[in-house]
Amino acid sequence: MAESNKTILDILLERNRITSSEAATFDKSMNNIQVEEKLRQENLVSSEDVAKAYALLYDLPFIRLENYNVSPNALRLITHDIMAKYNIIAFEQEGEVTGGKVKLALGSPGDLKKNPPEIIEEMKNKKGVSIDLYITTPEDIKNVLNRFASEVRGSVPEVNKLDHPVQNKGATNLRTVDLQLVRIPYEVISKFPIDISRKYKMVVFENPSASLIRVAVSDPYEPKVQEILDFVREKNEIAIEEFVATPGDIMDAIKKFYHKPEEAIAPLLPKPGLPKKKEEKEEETAGPTSSPANLKPSVYNQPQPEATHRPVAAPRPQFYRRPEPKEEEEVPEVAGQEDQSKITGQTAPETDLDKFLGMEVKDVPVLQQIAQTGNIPQILAAAVALAVFRKASDIHIEPEETNLRIRFRVDGVLKDIIKLPLEIQPAIISRIKILSKLKIDEQRIPQDGRFDVTTHGHEIDLRVSTLPTVRGEKAALRILDKTQSIYGFEQLGIAGRNLKILQENIKKPFGVILACGPTGSGKSTTLYSILQEVSSPEVNVITLEDPVEYEMPGINQCQVKPKIGFSFAEGLRSVLRQDPNIIMVGEIRDAETAGMATHAALTGHLVLTTLHTNDASGALPRLINMGIEPFLITSSINVIIGQRLVRKICPKCKRQAKLPEALINQISKELGKFNLPKPYKFYEGAGCSECNQGYSGRIGVFEVLAMSDKIEEAAIKRRPASEILQAAIDEGMVTMKQDGLIKATKGVTTVSEVFRVTTSG
Repeated sequence: MAESNKTILDILLERNRITSSEAATFDKSMNNIQVEEKLRQENLVSSEDVAKAYALLYDLPFIRLENYNVSPNALRLITHDIMAKYNIIAFEQEGEVTGGKVKLALGSPGDLKKNPPEIIEEMKNKKGVSIDLYITTPEDIKNVLNRFASEVRGSVPEVNKLDHPVQNKGATNLRTVDLQLVRIPYEVISKFPIDISRKYKMVVFENPSASLIRVAVSDPYEPKVQEILDFVREKNEIAIEEFVATPGDIMDAIKKFYHKPEEAIAPLLPKPGLPKKKEEKEEETAGPTSSPANLKPSVYNQPQPEATHRPVAAPRPQFYRRPEPKEEEEVPEVAGQEDQSKITGQTAPETDLDKFLGMEVKDVPVLQQIAQTGNIPQILAAAVALAVFRKASDIHIEPEETNLRIRFRVDGVLKDIIKLPLEIQPAIISRIKILSKLKIDEQRIPQDGRFDVTTHGHEIDLRVSTLPTVRGEKAALRILDKTQSIYGFEQLGIAGRNLKILQENIKKPFGVILACGPTGSGKSTTLYSILQEVSSPEVNVITLEDPVEYEMPGINQCQVKPKIGFSFAEGLRSVLRQDPNIIMVGEIRDAETAGMATHAALTGHLVLTTLHTNDASGALPRLINMGIEPFLITSSINVIIGQRLVRKICPKCKRQAKLPEALINQISKELGKFNLPKPYKFYEGAGCSECNQGYSGRIGVFEVLAMSDKIEEAAIKRRPASEILQAAIDEGMVTMKQDGLIKATKGVTTVSEVFRVTTSG
């Protein structure tokens, strides 16, 4: 092992893993352990970078154990407590134990030169083996121990089975418990959710007083276990006594005792005549065994003598909330997702927000007042209730440098609502994940989910998306009001020539109707309105959506799930075998979907779908670029709708607006071909207590491009979108800008809004 006066900081700087400015923040007197601790705290480099720096420093090989064929026999050469203490494992053994060779991987080599693990010299001296030392990451060590948990079980000190189940081992200061001699009541073992107990092999087995619990753990040196227990101590001001038990005994205890009261402790139920509590009437079970018949007759299932004369108490409130992981770890699929609701302290998710809060939240001061209580479920419920009252379409919960910012998107524009302490960000995100049935301990990748609530008389479907950022996870909640009715064409803002062309084309029995525009421009709403017009008992209508935003009677609506192979293309292939008349495909995302939609239209189906383009004329070149033949596109498409959403002027504070002469001249050129009364009058909102800066609600501005010989010819010749647009205008198409300006002259919206959404570049 080479001697060196360097530190891992010098090596990381030499290898350009950190910058000079970052290195300058380190004190030159720091040793390797202190440098490593700061590197990890500030997340300056990866764990592998640190390990490789140590490997260069000590002139030792670096190894990844992730896919290494680790020898179980080698693993048994070191006891489990030594592995955990020094973060070291034996992963390969050559020859006999005596006189052979053993390869050791070290995950914490910070002071290897000054204070090498005693086990190295011990193996050399006592067993006469040759040692090859390797450097790896702490995560690699941990993953190997998880993979070979049963192999290293023998390394755990054997539990003493004495007359009393709890015994102090004295010298090691670690007490052990034989869980086979303990009967654990449901209300005690369920203080930790079942998925936490299974994953980390830890259970609460005694609760002697309101301020003390006793916990059995399989690995007292596991950092994550200690992190969880420390979190419970701090947040609940409760003492915890730790005991060591074998992993097998812990898993057996979970199987035996993790059942609802009436099943696991039926003999303790109240005597006849006493009313049962609501919790005792529920039939669900949290554990894998669901009925007393599945339990073998055992002393563990018999009532405690002192308990037979009293009724069962209601389950005590859950007090565990998972702390956020501080380092990356593999997150396995966990059973019992339904039990995650226990982490919040609630026996079940609250869906009626007004009853849950005890009030209707209608303004920010009320939300601020609730935020000061620190009650995470109520803070989230109040934020959602206020967003629904404000008619917001989205809620954004975003960690900043010093605050947690909550914003609402109202009428298409984001607005800051409240800033909360950054410390509650993990708890808020965890609460959202629990309600959405997401993995609360997975923070490395985005997740999507949903949950339902009711508030202010509205049934709300919340679509949740989480995203890891450099400051922590952010969440976006899309608000879908299930009680809202589908808009008619005129409510959407489709009128005049646009309305006439659209009504003519939706009556055709086959062909494609394409809605185009960017995300959030109202394309899906337009398709729902068309479906409402064409749906009848005489036709079979099937939709493929992601997600299903509004449920419509008489229509077969399908939710696509790309993760399991049920994509738009695969769904469309199946739908064509269901004898449909009308098919709605939520979005054309790829050439396969585009090709299938085109062929479906040519074989006698009316296909409604959307495409992300800036305007109607850009749809044809986009489809051609996807690889669809131009003659197929022009033969199948009936009409293309381009659209945007503009904010409507508040009717309570509407007033006439004065525009610059240059702007009036520009508007006159756009509207010259229309027979509109002059001089043009335009309006604006002054701003009042019932609107958002003069605006209230939104309406669409549209252009409807019908297929014609001239446009078909331009598409077949692969002309650019600008030429197709000009051909459509020559044939009388009303552009989105013109449609918006017409609405502005009628006092529906403002000129600035029209130019905001229709002007590119």
